Order: sequence, then C-alpha cells, then structure tokens
Amino acid sequence: MSDINIPGVTNSKIDTQKMIKAIMDAKRAPLKRMESEADAFKKRKGVWQDLNVEITKLKDSANGLYSFDSPFSSRKAISSDESVVTAVPTRKAVVSDSKLRVKRIATADRFMSRSVDKDFTVKEGTYRFKVGDKEITLSFHGGGLSEFADAVNKKGGSYLRASVVNDTSTSSVLVIESLHTGEKNKLVLADDALTLAEETGMMKRVPASSLTVPLSTESVKRAEGTRGTGRFQIENSTLNVPPRTNLSIPINPPFPLTSAMVLEYEIKSTPLTEEAARTETLPEPVVPETGGIDYKGIHIESEKSIVILPEEQQPEPPKRVDNMSVLAYTSRGSVKTLPDVADAPDFVKVTVPIGDGNQSLDSILIDNTNTHRTISLRNVRVVDPTVRGGYAPNNPLSEARDAIVEYNGVDVVRDTNSIDDLIPEVTLNLHTASDKDVTLSVKYDTEAMKSAIIGFVGTYDRLLTNIDILTRADESIVDKAVFLSDAEKEKAMDRLALLKGDVTLMQLKSNLQTIMMNSYKTSGGQQMALLAQIGISTSGINTGAIDRTTLRGYLQIDEAKLDNALATKPELVKELFGYDRDRDLIVDTGVAFTVDSYVKPYVRIGGVIATRLQTINTQLTRKNREMTDFKKRMDDYERQLKLKYGKMEGAIEELQKSTQGLNNLNQQNK
Repeated sequence: MSDINIPGVTNSKIDTQKMIKAIMDAKRAPLKRMESEADAFKKRKGVWQDLNVEITKLKDSANGLYSFDSPFSSRKAISSDESVVTAVPTRKAVVSDSKLRVKRIATADRFMSRSVDKDFTVKEGTYRFKVGDKEITLSFHGGGLSEFADAVNKKGGSYLRASVVNDTSTSSVLVIESLHTGEKNKLVLADDALTLAEETGMMKRVPASSLTVPLSTESVKRAEGTRGTGRFQIENSTLNVPPRTNLSIPINPPFPLTSAMVLEYEIKSTPLTEEAARTETLPEPVVPETGGIDYKGIHIESEKSIVILPEEQQPEPPKRVDNMSVLAYTSRGSVKTLPDVADAPDFVKVTVPIGDGNQSLDSILIDNTNTHRTISLRNVRVVDPTVRGGYAPNNPLSEARDAIVEYNGVDVVRDTNSIDDLIPEVTLNLHTASDKDVTLSVKYDTEAMKSAIIGFVGTYDRLLTNIDILTRADESIVDKAVFLSDAEKEKAMDRLALLKGDVTLMQLKSNLQTIMMNSYKTSGGQQMALLAQIGISTSGINTGAIDRTTLRGYLQIDEAKLDNALATKPELVKELFGYDRDRDLIVDTGVAFTVDSYVKPYVRIGGVIATRLQTINTQLTRKNREMTDFKKRMDDYERQLKLKYGKMEGAIEELQKSTQGLNNLNQQNK
C-alpha cells in the first residue's frame, strides 16, 4: 500500500504497513511467551533424555561387573616365549601354570619342481591330487605353467594351492602345496599329475620304504645275560615286558635305512605295587629233566622226577630301581638309545629319526631294569614320511608332519598347530619348535577388571556431576568437572540449575551415594565389604587438602590400592560387586548388583524417566497446539486489518482525485 494523504492536512501521511505491524506486534505478544514456554519444555525434554542415557550407561556398567560377561571371569594367557607358543583361554579356564616344550610344529606338504624353461607346456590331461581324504580332479586343456597353477588354485579351494616362481629370467619352478597340516593330510599325486611331477623333477620313484617290526613269540628273543623271570607276554600284538627283563627283537635281514626314515612305536609304562613287584621278580623253581635212553632205535623217556620242594619263603622286596631308558636299537653293531619312556595311563606314540647316519636297522633292544614297572610296546615300524605311494619328493620345501608337544612328560601329537584339547578351556597356538621349556600361565585379566571398575566409577561421577549441574546454581561445579569438553561445559552452563529443587533427582543422587558407601557381604567377611577397601572412596588419596568434589559425593580411586586388591584378592573383589549369598547361582547382593537394581526403574519402559518424558511431551503437544491456534487467529485478524485498511486507502484515493479535480477547475476560472 502507498502512503495516504488526508485532504486538508498539509504533509500528513499514514503508513498503513507500520500501523498493521504495530497492531499485530501487540496482539502477538502472548505468542512469544508461549514459544518461550515451549522452548523450556524442549530443553527439559533434552535434559531428561540425556539423563536417561547417562543412567542407562551407569546401569549397563554396573550390570557388566556382575553378569555372565563380567570381566572378573576373563582370563589371559602369558607365555614365557611368545615366538614359540601363545594361548587363548576361555572364561572357564582354570588359573594355573603349565610347562610344555614344542618339539615340532605341524607342517604341510610343499613340493617344488626343478628349474624348467619358461615356455614349458603342461599337457592336456586329467590331473588328480589327494589331500588326506579329499580328492581333487582337474581336467586341464593344456597350457603354460601359470595357466596350470591358476587352474589348480580354482579347483583346489581350501585344500590345494600351486604357484610359479621365476627363479631366473629364462626359467621357472612349480610349487604345489597342501593347505592342511599333519601326517593325515599328505599330498598324493596321481594320473597326469604324477607324470608331470616326474617330468619336472618334483617326484621320484623309491624302493621299499617301510618295515613293520613283528612282535611274536618267535621274533622276540631272550637277550644274553637276561635277568628276572623273562615271562614276557604278547597279547593282541602288544609286547608286555615284566620288571628286570631284557629282550631283543632281531631284524632279519637287517633293514636298509634312508636319510628321511623314522622309527615309530607306541609305548606305555605301568607302575606296579610292592606286592606285584615282588611277585614279578620271584624266580620259578626249576626241576631238571630226567632224560631217557635209546635202545635198538627206540627212545625211552625216564619217569618224571618226584621232587619235594621246600616250603616257599616270602622273598625280600626288591631294591627299587627306576630307569626310564628302556629302549635302544642297533645298526651295524652300534647301539643307539631311544627316548626315555614316561609313566602314562595310556600308550604314547613316539617318532624318532633314525635314517640320518645309520645304514641299517639290525635289532630292537628292550632292557627293563625297573623293579616296579611293566613296559608295553606295540605298533613298531620304520617309515619314510616323504614317500607317497612309492614316490618321494626331490625338493620338499616342507613335509606333512604332526606337531609334537611335550606336556607333563608325555609327547602329545596333533595334526594342527592350534590345539584346544590339551589344557582344558585353553587353545594353544604353536609357532616354532624349541629345545627349551615354555611356561604358560593362565591368569585373571586384572587389566580388564580394572578398566571396567574405573569405567563404572567414572560413569557414576559423571551422573552425579550432571545432577548437581541441573539442581544447583553453582558455576564451580562446571569448572571442577575436568572430564567435560569446552562444548559440554558451555552446554552445562546453559542448563545450570534448570531442574533446581527436583525431588526425583535429589533422591536419586542421595540413594546412589548411600549404595556406594554401604557394606556388602562377601565370602571374605570384613576384609572385603566396602569399596574403600579396594581404594574407591569419596576421600580418595589423602593429600591433606579439602577437595570440594569429595564433599559432593564424587568417588576417587587409589589405583595402587586397587591394583593390589585385584592382584591378591580378585575373587573377593568380584564378590564385592556381585555375590550369591544363598548359593542358588543367582547374584543377589553387591555394589554393582544394587546399583543396577536401583536405577532400573528409572530407565525401563514405563519407568520414572519415561513417565517424566511422557508428561513433558503432553505439555509440549498442548503448548504447540495452543500456539498453532493462536497463530491461526492472528493470521485471520491480520487479514481483516489489511482488508479494512485497504478499503480506507481506496476511499482516500477517491477523495484525492476529487480534490485534484476541484483544484484544476479553480485554476481554469481564474
């Protein structure tokens, strides 16, 4: 609208826009108040939402200190030589120390060809491989080494892999390997794969490569100068050698050895009681034969002698002899001792390299000089582990071998380097062999415990600080809250005393402080009943100065005291946070349990904070509806004003035109 000139009033103008704005500003004054009230509702809603998050964090932190996933159930394994073996314990692992020696790690077959020309062509054919029980058949259309390797890799999956290495600028070598360790996963080549291996010098044919040593009454001989009764027994192909008995098992003819050959056998030592040892070493009475005569080609046996034996006397118990070196073998007249046998409840498999430096295996010697042990032997054989169906690799980069770990004096054999059935609830990861013992310690994970406790205390202090900020008009609370960032401090100052006098928050803070200061029952009695006994209190470390934060109930941690409690009494610290008093396998007391139980009604669905938020949402909805209705009324009123002033402006314009016409007529009559 334009300015309006009222006739008869010189230079008088009316600004209708300003007039309408001034009227509407006066009319809309209540809207600013309503918007301010709505903003206050929104701010309170945000505050309660943040409190819900903080209380939930405290609840979750408390629950984590006594639930199934509690860090007090965490374990960690410490190896004295992590380059040899590491371990991963479960939460059920028993805290203990173990000693073991990794004699050999499990390896896989990995064979390399000789150097061939880069242009070497792999012929079309059927290439068959076997890894353990898995058979892989590849139909190859023919091509270069790289094409062949790619085809093997696509077909081999998780069992077989091939690669080509350019050893010179004009030649390459082919490497084929099993992806599974252990002797049961030997790599065997057949059909065109074996032909290719021979052609490239990867494999070679070998003569007889194994020998099973027979254990029978015919093959086992009493050694010269034998002691004791020598009443050895053979049952189900198992040779049982009583105390103080030495035997030999001749190999006829002597078996020729190659450098890769090993001697395998299973052996067991069974301890005897004093009574059994006395019986085993008691000599049998010997009655000489009476003989006979020959007369004119006829042999006549004499009547058996009638011998009156003396009354059997109880023998003196034998002087105890313990000698675990009972086995040896001979090669070209030279005697070589085998590893000591260990007392074990079951047979132990032993594998000993014997091919290197020896020309033949002539005999197995068993010399049980013990007085209180029976030695049992079975499954004795000589094998060449590199041989695969009459063929052996020319250039083995590694061979399929089982891992051997000496544990409690027993050699444990596994086909993998990840062993989870040796130490209960502990998985061993073997990395390399060593001739030294490794100490493996399963301990409480005190670092995880400490971290969880510090997190719990920090969450508690943060909640109490925010409650103080919301309920007290004291700027020093914000200044002392060092854990707040600059942005958080600015937000805190804006919320300072926003909920001053709120009974719900004041009661929450008071009860939490009481919970933290209360004593709790544990199996340790009074030596572990308060948080202060593990270094958590409102006084913290006594420095002689008054800290206003402690007067507000904030907790402080004496880390040295906490570290000592976790190191010396971890189970009692666990019980302080959560303890099963009635032994029904359900935690029913403790600091963390009590905090969790107390704050749960605040944050659950339909709880204290949910109800408070629902009330605020209702108020905010009502206020928004009130503002919407008010704005609608104001918009209608403004339209009416504009219509009225528009009509007035039109009338004034008509008056202006009439006035101008009269003025023009007067000018013409002069």
